[in-house]
Amino acid sequence: MEKFLIAGLGNPGARYASTRHNAGIDFIEALSKKWNLKFKEVKSVKARVSIYRLDAISVYLLIPDVFMNNSGNALKPALKKYNLNINNVLIIHDDLDLPSGSCKLKKYGGDGGHNGLKSIIENLGGNKDFLRMRIGIGHPGDSKQVNDYVVKKGTKKEIHERKMAISSGIEIIEDVISNNWEKAVNKLHSK
Repeated sequence: MEKFLIAGLGNPGARYASTRHNAGIDFIEALSKKWNLKFKEVKSVKARVSIYRLDAISVYLLIPDVFMNNSGNALKPALKKYNLNINNVLIIHDDLDLPSGSCKLKKYGGDGGHNGLKSIIENLGGNKDFLRMRIGIGHPGDSKQVNDYVVKKGTKKEIHERKMAISSGIEIIEDVISNNWEKAVNKLHSK
């Protein structure tokens, strides 16, 4: 049985729900609704986990119960517990460098200044061989404003744009899981 893990990054708690920084969690929650899944808290991996069967693939959906900057503290034990290969992991996260409402796939690479990715890479001993889905949240324009900016919901327009980006990502998620990377990229990036 093949396995695939999708983790949505963000911060736990009602205070951070639906904020820009929680775009990854919002994606996982929207996907779990589409697939009609419920989450179970798994303390050993510091996350809420749900499992979906896509053909012959067990798909693990993971929402870390740790703050963004400690995301690796949930991902590393999840990989071990569920015996997952890092190449079969997709991390969904917000991205300041993409315009609000955009959604892009990326194979491997560095952390791009994203503290959640930085934590994951550090916890995996420098291994960067996981897939990413970047959900654009735009940039406030001044780097001094970033910390406040990411933990706010944004305008009604931005919230709508994020939902549309998440919908676009969900449309191609089965291609990503089924290792049809080029097909997924072509569909998503042509929008």
